[in-house]
Amino acid sequence: MKLLAKYNRVTIPITIATLLISSIAFYFIIHHVLVHQLDKDLLIEKQEILHHIDETGALPEVSDYKDQQINFTISRDRPMKNKFSTQTVYDSSEGEEKTFSRLDFPVSANGITYIATVKKSQQETEDIVRLILMITFAVIAFLLLILSIASRFLLGKLWQPFNNTIEQLKQFNLQGKNEIELLKTNVDEFTDLNNAAFLMTQKVNTDYELLKSFTENASHEIQTPLAIIKTKLELLSQSENLAEAQVNAIQSLNDATTRLSKLNQSLLLLTKIENRQFATTEKVNIASVLLGYLDNFEELAETKNINIQKNIPTELLVEMNESLAEILISNMIINAIKHNHKGGTIDVDIEDHTLFISNTGHTPTNGTADYFERFKKDTASNDSLGLGLSIVKKICETYGFLVSYKYERERHVVSVQFTAGS
Repeated sequence: MKLLAKYNRVTIPITIATLLISSIAFYFIIHHVLVHQLDKDLLIEKQEILHHIDETGALPEVSDYKDQQINFTISRDRPMKNKFSTQTVYDSSEGEEKTFSRLDFPVSANGITYIATVKKSQQETEDIVRLILMITFAVIAFLLLILSIASRFLLGKLWQPFNNTIEQLKQFNLQGKNEIELLKTNVDEFTDLNNAAFLMTQKVNTDYELLKSFTENASHEIQTPLAIIKTKLELLSQSENLAEAQVNAIQSLNDATTRLSKLNQSLLLLTKIENRQFATTEKVNIASVLLGYLDNFEELAETKNINIQKNIPTELLVEMNESLAEILISNMIINAIKHNHKGGTIDVDIEDHTLFISNTGHTPTNGTADYFERFKKDTASNDSLGLGLSIVKKICETYGFLVSYKYERERHVVSVQFTAGS
């Protein structure tokens, strides 16, 4: 979920709840104020009645208007003080109930005590409160509309530098020579983010170049003394009058040197793949590469009397680096031959954009997923470096291919599902 959407999910409900609660509170406050104003009007009417009695000595006329009513009843009880109340009366002419604010108070005229009752309709007050409430809800709807538009456009524009920085970091490529281009902004937090991102990419580029230089130089410097050692050992093995023990020792040293040279080359290859130094891609016919390497390794398979069965279409195009495609195929074939037994079989199939290479061999002593890790190998495979399947997996991860290794029906099955439509 995007930050802006999450922000809206939090702020908009809080805003709606706040406005609704405020509207309800505003409604009751306005209603109370207007009703209180009606009570003041009733007191004014009381003063006018008392003033009329003082001047004339008689009660004013009884009135029965739509919005105001005044009447008098003789009081036989003890005189009471002002009494405010609310009265609901059914209006038969309009067929509805109406609410009145009522004031009862004692008055005396001609030596007789009366209870004066003054009533004022609350209908106008209710209409005003209802109108105010409608206006309030209209304002709330308008505010929510403005808030929604602001969140969609204004906040989207505000977050544009942040989104640009994220997009630049996604597109950042170590093989690219251009620096990331970040938008200038007057928001301090985004400026800090841009500065940190720029410094980070600069450091990554520098570290990458140093690592690339180191691995290339280290590989070259290691290969040179290894080649010298191997040459000297071969010359030494051709010397006369060597005892059998000496010949065996020289052969062991020569094998160890060869093994060390292969190990150095494999580790360098893994480093180059991880550093994405095989940047160029093209349409590679995996079927053609596969058939070529099967022919190249045919003699090696014959030395172990291994029978290879093929089910390969004429074409399977995949977008990738050609050198890595060849390394991927050769490692899978070598793995199937090396970990096979004499007189075994290898089946090579391509179905539904997926390459399957299965072979007979020893039952695995570890979980099959472990063999994708570096230097993980079966204890029976003393001549293996334990890097072949690691290289296969690293190439597949580079291009998003799905690689798997399982042991079923007494066969080792390594499969690579290439990206559909690539």
